[in-house]
Amino acid sequence: MIDISHGPHGETVKVNAFWLRDHCKCRKCYNPKISRRIFSFLELPKDMKVKDLQYSPEGEKVKVTWSDDHISKYDIEFILSSQFQNFKMKHSVDTSPIFWNVASILQNRSCLNVKLGDLCTSDTVAKDVVTSLIRYGLAFIQEVPPNLTSTEMAIRRLFPLMKTFQGEMFTFPDVFLQDEVTKVKAFVEPHTDGSYYSDPMGLQAIHCIEQSGERGDIFFTDGFHIARELRQRNPKAFDILSRVHVPTQLVVKDEHHSFSAPTIRVDPITKKINEIRLNMYDRSLFNTLPQCEMQDFYESMRELLTMANHSENRWQLPLEPGTMVIFDNWRLLHGRCAYSGNRTLARGYVQRTDFLSKARIMNILE
Repeated sequence: MIDISHGPHGETVKVNAFWLRDHCKCRKCYNPKISRRIFSFLELPKDMKVKDLQYSPEGEKVKVTWSDDHISKYDIEFILSSQFQNFKMKHSVDTSPIFWNVASILQNRSCLNVKLGDLCTSDTVAKDVVTSLIRYGLAFIQEVPPNLTSTEMAIRRLFPLMKTFQGEMFTFPDVFLQDEVTKVKAFVEPHTDGSYYSDPMGLQAIHCIEQSGERGDIFFTDGFHIARELRQRNPKAFDILSRVHVPTQLVVKDEHHSFSAPTIRVDPITKKINEIRLNMYDRSLFNTLPQCEMQDFYESMRELLTMANHSENRWQLPLEPGTMVIFDNWRLLHGRCAYSGNRTLARGYVQRTDFLSKARIMNILE
C-alpha cells in the first residue's frame, strides 16, 4: 500500500500500488481519444514498488516514479474521489429515477409529452424526452402520423433500433395465432417484455396506428416503486424475489430463447434496484428452487403482483393513433385491458446500452 498525502493537515489515504499504476494516464498507458488503456496488465511488474514520490508545490498533484522507472502523474483529487467509500456513498441513493404511483405521475404528466415536430427540430426537446425516460421511465410523443414509417422515424431521432426475430420495426394486427397471449384481445396483466433474453430490450415504443371498436387501454406500473415498497413492507418477500431465479423461454419457429434470472435485480454494491424482470406468461419449468421453498416464493410473487395491479399504482390510459409511448422495459410493467374490434400496433425496441449511452452523451447520467 502507498500513503498519499492530501489536505492542509497532512492527512493520508492508503492506495494499492497496482491500482495506482493501473490508472496511469500517460501516453504509453492510455489513449484519451477513446478513453481506453493501451497496455497489457501482464506487462506490469509483479513486484510493483514506488521508487520516488514528488508532490507539486500546491499539493494538488503527485508524480510517481516506479521501480521499473516508469513515471506516472496524478491529480490528488482523482485519487481521493475514486475510492470505494466515495463510490458507495455517491451511488447508494437513487437520485435520477423519480418513483411514482398514479397520483404523483398525474401531477407530472405535462413533463412527459412532446410533439414530433418539436422533437425533430430541437435538441433540447430530444434531451427532454431522454430525461423523462430516466426520471419517470416513459415519455409520450404526440402528433405522430399513424403509420410504421413515422413511428420508426420518431424512435430513430433518439436511438438506434434493436433487432429481434421480429425485425427492427413490426406491427401487431389482430390476425395471429390464438396461443400467443399478447396477440389476442383479452386482458393482459402487468409484465415486462423479453424475459427469455439474456439482455432484454431496454426501451419499448408502442404506437396504435389503427383502431376500431371498443378501445383496450394500456396501463403502466412503476416496477421500481412497488419493489421499493415491497422491500419496506416485507423484506423477506423482497429477498426471495431478488434471489430466486425464475426460468423463462420463448419457442417459435426457428427460435428458442431461454433464460433464468431473479424478478428483482439489485446492485450488489449500492443495493439499488436495477431491473424488474417479470412475465408470468413466459415462465418455463420452475425447477430452480427446492419444493420446500416454493410456497414462500409464490406468496412473495402474489404480494408483488397484487401491488402491481392495485389502482393506486396502475396508471391506465387510452392508446390512440397519433400518440406514441416509449417506456423503460427494465423498470415499468405494462399491460392492456380487453378490447373489441380491430387494432394494429406499431412497435420497436431499443437496447438498454444504447439508451444509457444517449443519456450519458446528453449529460443526464454520468
